[in-house]
Amino acid sequence: MRSNQIHRALAQGLNRFEVCVLVSKGVQATHKTGSRFEDSINDVLQYLGTHDTPAGSLHPAAPTESPDGLRTAA
Repeated sequence: MRSNQIHRALAQGLNRFEVCVLVSKGVQATHKTGSRFEDSINDVLQYLGTHDTPAGSLHPAAPTESPDGLRTAA
């Protein structure tokens, strides 16, 4: 079931945005003409759920302090 595959991918340390982006890029890279998109999506989700991801996320958090020592107005 696809929801189980999504939960396995999220358990690898990815956030929902990263899962969506990686699935989109993975389907574009691996989809074969004539096959169903659903099968390609399932294959990519299976891969994301079973393979280790890098230690940090793909999109690191923004620094809390500016490099010049300036603070934000709010």
